[in-house]
Amino acid sequence: MNDISEKLSRFKGFIEGSVIDEFFEEFDVKFGAGTWAAGDFSDRFNTSGYFPGLPVDLKSRLKRIHKAGIKGATLLNTQLMNSSYEVDWGLVGEVKEYMAELGLKPAGLALDISGISKWKLGSVTNPDEQLRKEALNVLLDGLELAKELGADAASLWPGQDGWDYSLEVDYGKRLEWLYEACLTLAGRARKLGLAFAIEAKLKEPKEGNMIVPTSHFAMLLAKAVNEELGSKVMGITIDYGHEVMYAVEPAFTVYAAKKFGVPIITFHVNTAKTHSNDEDRVVGTGDLWMFIDFLYAALNTGFKGWFVLDQFSYRMNPVEALRLSKELFANLYKKALTIYASKEEFEEIRAMGDQARILDYLKRIILYSG
Repeated sequence: MNDISEKLSRFKGFIEGSVIDEFFEEFDVKFGAGTWAAGDFSDRFNTSGYFPGLPVDLKSRLKRIHKAGIKGATLLNTQLMNSSYEVDWGLVGEVKEYMAELGLKPAGLALDISGISKWKLGSVTNPDEQLRKEALNVLLDGLELAKELGADAASLWPGQDGWDYSLEVDYGKRLEWLYEACLTLAGRARKLGLAFAIEAKLKEPKEGNMIVPTSHFAMLLAKAVNEELGSKVMGITIDYGHEVMYAVEPAFTVYAAKKFGVPIITFHVNTAKTHSNDEDRVVGTGDLWMFIDFLYAALNTGFKGWFVLDQFSYRMNPVEALRLSKELFANLYKKALTIYASKEEFEEIRAMGDQARILDYLKRIILYSG
C-alpha cells in the first residue's frame, strides 16, 4: 500500500462534518468560499433578492462562511471600498481582526468592479480614457489591499469588458488596452510579492463575448506579459463552470496551462450545464466523471493553491449550500485521490487506448463510495 492509499484508508465511505477538515488537513487541500457565495442573491427575475431579510454586510457573509465550516474566504475589493472607490483602510483593519477571530484565512482577493455602473462599458478597456485610468488605479489599490489582508494572490475578473454586438468595438484597440493594463498590474504585483491572475468567461454579463473569453486566451495573455516582465508573476484563475460553458474538457485546460508554463493561481468550483449560462450551482451536481477528471488533473499537475466556491444558490439557504458544496467536493476529491493513488496502474491502462478497460477500471471508484 502506498502512502496515499494508506492515508485514504482512514476515510471510509461518505465523509462529512469534522472528518472533512481532517481529510483536507491530511491531504493539504486549501478550500475556501467567495464572500459573494454567502448570499443574499438577486437576479433579473427577483431584483429584491431571494432572502431579503438576510444581512448582506461583509461581516455577516464571513460569519456564514464560518458557520458552513469553511476555513478560507475570498473577499472582493469593492467590499472594502468607500463611495469614492477608495480603499477604506479602517474597515480593512476591522475585517482582518474579524477573520482572525473566526479562524478564516484569506484565500486570495477578487478584483472585480463590474458591478459599478460608471464602468458599465468596461474597466481597463473602457472607451473613455479617463475611466480606463480610474479603473486601473482602483485595481492597483486592490493589489495593495490584497497585500494588507495577507493574501498571496489577486485575481481580476473583467466582467464588463467585451461587447454585445458584432462590429461594436475595435478589437485591436481593446486588446492593446487590456495587455497594457495587465502588464502594469502584474508588474506591481511582482513588487508586492503577490501573484496576479486573470479569470476567463465566455459571456455574461456581455451578451456577445467578454474580452477574455476562454482560459486558453488567458494563458496566451499571461504568457506574453510574463515574457515581457521576465517573471512568471501572472497566471490564470480557472472557473470550472466557465470551462463547461464553452464545452471544453476542464481537465484539458489544466494540462494546457502546465504545458505552456502558465501558473494556475486559483480554481473556482461550482456546477454549470454545457453550452449554458453561468449557473454557479452547488458543486458535484453535474457530470461527476468530468469533475473528478478535473480534480485528478489538479493532482497530477501539482496544483497547491486554493479551491474557492464560486456559487449562487439563489433559492437555497446560503449556509446550507456552502456546507453541501464542501461535503460533495471533499467526497469527489477523495475519488480523484483514489485514482491518483494508483496512478502508475491507471496510466498504463490509459496508454493502451482501450476505452472499455478504462471505464471498467473507474466505474466502482466513481459510482460507489468507499
